[in-house]
Amino acid sequence: MIERNERVETAPGAMEVFITRPEGPGPFPVVVELMDALGMREELYEHARRVARWGYCVLVPDLFHRAGLKGPLDLTRPDTLTQIRAAMAALTDARVTLDLEATLALAAADPAADLTNIGLYGFCMGGRLALMLAQHLGARVAAAASVHPGGLVTEEPGSPHRHLDQIAAELYFGIADQDAHATPAQMAALEHALQARGIAYQLECHPGALHGFMMPSRTDVYHDAAAQKVWGRIEALLTRTLAPRHA
Repeated sequence: MIERNERVETAPGAMEVFITRPEGPGPFPVVVELMDALGMREELYEHARRVARWGYCVLVPDLFHRAGLKGPLDLTRPDTLTQIRAAMAALTDARVTLDLEATLALAAADPAADLTNIGLYGFCMGGRLALMLAQHLGARVAAAASVHPGGLVTEEPGSPHRHLDQIAAELYFGIADQDAHATPAQMAALEHALQARGIAYQLECHPGALHGFMMPSRTDVYHDAAAQKVWGRIEALLTRTLAPRHA
């Protein structure tokens, strides 16, 4: 495997992007991993390496670069949640969109990266962003996976489930069945909106899983059976839609 860290200049300053892909000239379809709220860390890099081994060029942008908040974050510290909430509050959809476009511009300059069809997947806040960005990028995104997400269905006018008209991607939602951030009522509203738009999707609730179940470092919530099932769903989704080219 080949990997590197790049720094992309943005208006508020440099943004780190972790990149990993198989060896060989490629080109390999581009997949963007969208971070959770616990900051850039080795755990996210390991997730990216897993996907890259399937035959993709995976990029992980540091969406908290404006706040300067880096992982791994210690959730036992009383000020950590305050820092996370502040970083998330500052991370508007418009800012994420600019960061994603800068990330894709970086990929466009790499001959080993193929942007013909783009894949997205994200965890926690990144799960919400995967749906939002699939809407923003429209036909450029062929697949998007939203895993233990929050904020997909809210009362706000900008709620992602209200803005699905530009989505061309096939979608996957991996939901913890004991997640207050993705309640049965909210998921029913999401499915109603997806079906009304005729969007191809799979929404799967994982019994016994809690929010954050994909993260092995979160020993209090990690659920191996659910995590492995979700990885299988994501691999199948990307294979169907992005046609990976192996080295």
